[in-house]
Amino acid sequence: MERRMRYIWWGILVILLGGAIWKLYLVQGPESYIEKAAANREIVVYISGAVEKAGLVRLSPEARLDDVLQQVHPLPEADLEALNLAERLKDGQKIVIPYKEQAADVMPAPNSGQAAAKETEQNSISSGGKININTAGEAELDKLPGVGPALAQRIIQYRTEYGFFVQPEDLQNVSGIGPKTYEKMSALVTVRP
Repeated sequence: MERRMRYIWWGILVILLGGAIWKLYLVQGPESYIEKAAANREIVVYISGAVEKAGLVRLSPEARLDDVLQQVHPLPEADLEALNLAERLKDGQKIVIPYKEQAADVMPAPNSGQAAAKETEQNSISSGGKININTAGEAELDKLPGVGPALAQRIIQYRTEYGFFVQPEDLQNVSGIGPKTYEKMSALVTVRP
């Protein structure tokens, strides 16, 4: 009888201990692990252009563009007015900080109507007759083979969202421009005036 009572007490103790482990690790455990993983998570962005330290930057998930600039130190020639410093960043994002003179090339000079349009068109066509995809307007981009008004607008939209193209091949990042379309226009585009 005494032996039987001992087994009953051991059984109760095992059940209570099992319940405590269940409650501690299995019920609360996964949630706490997820919370810890989210707290330790970080995003990585690539930054280039008018900065002292171009390259990969690791940030918290709530980071803004201003947080990146504090780490990479923009150059005095950087055009920070062209950027939204409050922009929330995404993992894997590429950020190109424009130079002031590049931004000046994009904005047409304050001339009258046709003269301003003609000057902008001349700025977007380099001495080799190639179209500068960083400064060209919709009309100039529309002249490229395989590019219509809709695709020209997507190129401008991409340039607005992600910054200047670093190399002509970056056009393939624009939705609707694949290797075959790019091959048709590759000899006609440049990223420098």
